Amino acid sequence: MSKTKIVSPGEKLGVIEEYIPGSGTYEEDGKIFSSMAGELEIDPKNRSVGVTPSKKPAVPEVGDVVEGIVVGMKEDVALVKIVEIKGKRPLTGDFSAQLHISQVSKDYTKSIFDAVNLNDRILAKVTTGWAPYQLSTVDDDLGVIYATCTKCGGDLVLKKGKLYCTNDNISEKKKISRLYLLKE
Repeated sequence: MSKTKIVSPGEKLGVIEEYIPGSGTYEEDGKIFSSMAGELEIDPKNRSVGVTPSKKPAVPEVGDVVEGIVVGMKEDVALVKIVEIKGKRPLTGDFSAQLHISQVSKDYTKSIFDAVNLNDRILAKVTTGWAPYQLSTVDDDLGVIYATCTKCGGDLVLKKGKLYCTNDNISEKKKISRLYLLKE
């Protein structure tokens, strides 16, 4: 079973020397771009490329890597709003999830606040197929990908393996993804 490639509006699909632009595309300066979010369709026989709107609703499934924002904190659980499923079409609604302290890291984590905090943007893997979805950030690529200082609200920068606020000269402890966005 092959995976369907999902494309976004404005994504380059090819060049006119290679393909004829089909439905759901446009041509600009000899390049073919997607005009909508949907499934990529390549017709090798007619040498055309097109995009069709996705038919299957996008909902989180076990094993999906999702991007989410921490919207609430409890003693041992972070409440997360899923905003994107990586590699899939746009979401079809609002999806709630939970990150339990036991699913944060391979190492012992004393407090959920040592891993994530309010408004942190995280990458996590879905571990259950029902809402509220359960998440895990145990893998190295998973964890916080963007965070702000809990004191001043400024961006936290990844510096020598820690998240650091240049405004307040403090560092914050978190479960950091290797894909963290702001590096020194």
